[in-house]
Amino acid sequence: MSTQRYLFLIKGKLVLAQPLAAPETGELLASLLQQGFVVGPLQVWAGSAEQALACYERAAQQQAFADALSGSLPELAGVPV
Repeated sequence: MSTQRYLFLIKGKLVLAQPLAAPETGELLASLLQQGFVVGPLQVWAGSAEQALACYERAAQQQAFADALSGSLPELAGVPV
């Protein structure tokens, strides 16, 4: 299975994975940016959009855990804000 580089387009809680080299990416990206989506900071290599989204979710969970451990999110650590 070949892999492709994916970027993530985010709007609120909606996350879309888009292969960077796909022919429609330029037009789709322009359209989604006009609709208020932003390009996420993470890019991954994956065999499918589903795998790319799984990588994104794993990275988001790891970041949330790291934030909780560092005290960035005191409410998760049981500390009153």
